[in-house]
Amino acid sequence: MLFTRRRICPKIGASIDEPTFPDSAKREKQLSKDDFRVAVVGAGGTGAYYGGALARAGAQVTMIARGPHLDAINNNGLQLQSVLLGDFEVECAATDDMSTVDRVDLVIFAVKSWGTDAAIEAMASGGMVGEGTLIISMQNGIDSEPLLSKAFGPEHVLGCTATVSALIAEPGVVKQAGGPGSLVIGELDVSQNTGGTASARVIKLVERCVAAGLAAEAHTNIEMALWMKFTFICALSGMTALTRKPIGDIFAQETTTEMYRQVLSEVAAVARAKGVNISEELVNSTLAATQDREPFIIGSMGHDLIAGNPIEIGLLNARVVEMGKALGVPTPANFAIEAALRPHEAGAD
Repeated sequence: MLFTRRRICPKIGASIDEPTFPDSAKREKQLSKDDFRVAVVGAGGTGAYYGGALARAGAQVTMIARGPHLDAINNNGLQLQSVLLGDFEVECAATDDMSTVDRVDLVIFAVKSWGTDAAIEAMASGGMVGEGTLIISMQNGIDSEPLLSKAFGPEHVLGCTATVSALIAEPGVVKQAGGPGSLVIGELDVSQNTGGTASARVIKLVERCVAAGLAAEAHTNIEMALWMKFTFICALSGMTALTRKPIGDIFAQETTTEMYRQVLSEVAAVARAKGVNISEELVNSTLAATQDREPFIIGSMGHDLIAGNPIEIGLLNARVVEMGKALGVPTPANFAIEAALRPHEAGAD
């Protein structure tokens, strides 16, 4: 057994195989406010999905956003169209000035990688992080938790992986059309776990997320979970960005399917060289699980590339290449993706 986990999952009523958003769908209203305070730093698709669910359940949520999306949330509230949670709208605070946000109980850190340093600096400019504040990062990659721990102290930071396909459909409207919507949370310091189970604060946070309708789990080996997510996202985002095609088109071809598998295998080899035991059996099961997902899925880096936005190649496949060189692990498939996508790193002119 590679790691143990306490799984707490809600029943999900909507199928993710046939997403529909009927105009006549009744929009659910949020519950009465409670005293649980949340700041979503980066209220794009992913941050708004999880933050919106907590807001609907009654948490006092502040969305950190910008531009037309910020204006729309302030004027009309946040609308979420979700195959997992249903269609609903919530009223919540929103700002682009983190220095105005008082201490919160939970920070959901969901900015794109190129905005990490500025976001951390802005978080530190006010009183958002204080005694008892927990921070969970929903960024891709494996470098977020060390950066947040250095800035705010390791006692504030939990490990987290979030797996969902959610995008801003238009300002103030987030559409979640695919992905399991999972949320995996655990202590970075395994000594904080108790008797082979997750710590009390992790279990309490997971239970609150489950009560909000989220598919949340508590893990006792979050490093393994982070590396499994990193392996998965390097292949998904790397290959869909490289081909500009969804996974259904990729898996329809033997050549791109084999390259997809090779990307997974290379990341797993780097993980093993760093002491995280991602076996080839886990590589094969990850590939099989992805092949069973919705064929229209494109990774976040693919969406950003198609939209002309900056892309996270330095955080993903290029990071694999960097670590592979340092550890003596060949990473030719990840290098090919890096070489092809580096010219697009800063986005369209």
